[in-house]
Amino acid sequence: MANYTVQLTAPAGVYPFNTVRVSLTCAGQPQQIQNMILTPNVAVSHVFDIANGTWDLEISGAGFVPVNEPNIVVNGNALNPKNLDVVWYTLHTDRNRDGILDDAGLLNQVTPAAITYGTAGIGAIIPVNCNRDGNNTARGYADNQDQRVNGNNDLVTGTSRLEIRRNALGPNAVAPVVPVGWSLLLTVIGTLGENPARQHLRIFNGILNNSTEIIGPETTDNVPIATASIGASKLYALEAVRFAGNGFTSGQIRIALHVIQPEVTGIGNPTYLYADRVVVARWIGNHHLQEVTRMYVANANNAQFRLDLGAAAAADNPVIPVTVGAPITATPTAVPYLNGNVWAPYLGGVLPAGDDRWMRDTIVSGHCAWPGNGAGVENKDVFMKTHRWRHLQNWVYETLISANVGVSYPAAGSADGITSANSGGNIAVTPPVQKTVNGAVTPYRYGRIYYGHNRYHTVDASSRNFMAAQNMQAPIILDTDWLEVGHVDEMLTFIPDNNPASAFKKWKLLVASPAEAYRLMTNAQRAHGGARVLNRAVWNIGTNSFDYASLQIRETQWDNVNARYHRVGVDVGATINDFLGNGQAPLLNPRNVRARLRYTYQQLRNWNVNGVEVIINRNVNLLKQAFDLDDTDIIKVPVIFFPESYNDGDFTFADKVSGWTIGRDNGFNVYPGKQGGFQCGALTGDMPNMFVGNDRLMIPKPFGPWIEDNTNPHHGYDLFERDLDGKVRAIVGGPTCEFIDDWDDYHVALGEIHCGTNELRDRYDGQTAFGNARYANWWTAVDA
Repeated sequence: MANYTVQLTAPAGVYPFNTVRVSLTCAGQPQQIQNMILTPNVAVSHVFDIANGTWDLEISGAGFVPVNEPNIVVNGNALNPKNLDVVWYTLHTDRNRDGILDDAGLLNQVTPAAITYGTAGIGAIIPVNCNRDGNNTARGYADNQDQRVNGNNDLVTGTSRLEIRRNALGPNAVAPVVPVGWSLLLTVIGTLGENPARQHLRIFNGILNNSTEIIGPETTDNVPIATASIGASKLYALEAVRFAGNGFTSGQIRIALHVIQPEVTGIGNPTYLYADRVVVARWIGNHHLQEVTRMYVANANNAQFRLDLGAAAAADNPVIPVTVGAPITATPTAVPYLNGNVWAPYLGGVLPAGDDRWMRDTIVSGHCAWPGNGAGVENKDVFMKTHRWRHLQNWVYETLISANVGVSYPAAGSADGITSANSGGNIAVTPPVQKTVNGAVTPYRYGRIYYGHNRYHTVDASSRNFMAAQNMQAPIILDTDWLEVGHVDEMLTFIPDNNPASAFKKWKLLVASPAEAYRLMTNAQRAHGGARVLNRAVWNIGTNSFDYASLQIRETQWDNVNARYHRVGVDVGATINDFLGNGQAPLLNPRNVRARLRYTYQQLRNWNVNGVEVIINRNVNLLKQAFDLDDTDIIKVPVIFFPESYNDGDFTFADKVSGWTIGRDNGFNVYPGKQGGFQCGALTGDMPNMFVGNDRLMIPKPFGPWIEDNTNPHHGYDLFERDLDGKVRAIVGGPTCEFIDDWDDYHVALGEIHCGTNELRDRYDGQTAFGNARYANWWTAVDA
């Protein structure tokens, strides 16, 4: 027998491995196995008591280059010293979000254990590459909807970086020899209960233009990688396919690098791994304190409106450039969505070109930011495509989506219903607000999303889940059932007020108020009872008097001859005396159109003041529950509504405007939005439904009472316009009111300027607003 000593010296340095398996085998002799724990740069020995003979020595361990020394002749005591090499592969992401790839995480663990935020937040943030760099992406597709890097700009500004590094220490560290049998497996792993991870993230085979997908929705969730392809290191580009939302609530993915050393764990079995947890960048909806950088409006046979709007935009400070969309001539474009592992056109077809003037309803203005590659922050304008199937989407996918503008459609491919409430006019964002409860303050530095979602008007589940999953702008649900179209922009909006010291009160809330409209007319009646309402007033130089032309509202009527319903323009011009009297109003009661019943101005007035006003105030109370909102923050805007449609069904006592009055009074004694009551449209111009620019408010002309006054430069003024203008002027340094006639182009179709426009806005300067550099970016602004 011989004392055979194996002496192993692990290399100096820091590495995560310390155990090897030493095996001695000889024909006819028992195999000798010993696990040895090593210390860097320290000789560690083990003495084997073995018979003389010819032995084979094998040394293997995770991270250690194996030693295979056959035919060792043992004939007495001997010493066999070995200096070992360590070669291991690690995975690297920009975990600390400074633009530089970080050191490897912990061996055999996912790093970080959890995604966190704040100044010490950790976990790489991956961009949703939903813009379109160049023309090498098919029309209708964003860059993250194909299997390649779409140009150098896409590579630099639309993707993040992942790196695999080969690390080596020991005698051969300068030119390490990697055993032929070693291999790597790169894989993505989702969160339990979410869709497969490959549907959310794409990894490319390099960082060059036209690098192709190796992991992603159209390939696989794991890919073998040859060690020879890595060399000392290799960079990979990666992008997110989608934002957090349905089937991806967490927005998080684990990327794992499995290293396979078959001499340690067998063929195909991982020996060790490094894994990083990454998170998709968040979509943030824009609010009215952000500077407008571009306005969009549709070409819809509305030349004069666009001329007037453009003049107001050109007078804004900073000037707002205007882009005109052309849905009438846009190329019909399929809207692609991820159907399992392939991209398919939603609804299986395309819409033809056509008139669609509702620019607001098609998309919701927002942006996305993430840490750049190397230094700085990348920022993209990203519109949320609403779950709406109308002609303007052809223009959106053909033209709007570009190198600087992305589009994300969270509801595409879902089974969710398409309704009016899904439109962008029903999705808005407050400025920064906060909520105080028992002295505890909750800040919402990016504002809060608000939308109407009730019985008759519902936002699709996919869009709601998308907005909630961003976890940035906690949604507020309002009641828009009382409105025919059902959009929040019909009843309220926020305008800037830079005077308050608090960054959470740099705004005023404009709220539609029928009570205010009737109050103004009542106060003016004695002196101006004959003032014309809902008329265009044109000064006639020849007669030194005004010519008046009644405006029209489109009304549904029954055609007995052709036995069908059709829309007819009805003159609605009247006087203050009419509105405050008890005569017959010109429009039909929609409860029974065939009966051609009309209602009185008194019914209209009582229903507006005691019904519509109450419902609007209930919404204001919902806002008061959601953030610190006082009555002094609110500006009442005169608007009169009319019953546009009727809700079938039985009302309850609680639904009655007046419990003392018997019955429903043909719908006028039931709150709007309830069974047995009406849904409303704006009768006068709906002024809160405005475009909020930089220092200008572009407001639909209300066509309220026209007060003739020869001391006025225009020989008169609109009572409702003057009221709102005076209230806004009371804001020191506040915006300027520009009133624009949109009646024929938008109002008669139950929309206004806000519905017909959209915009890009600069990111909100949180660092300046809140006096701290941590608020410059959302990932440091959000608490850990």
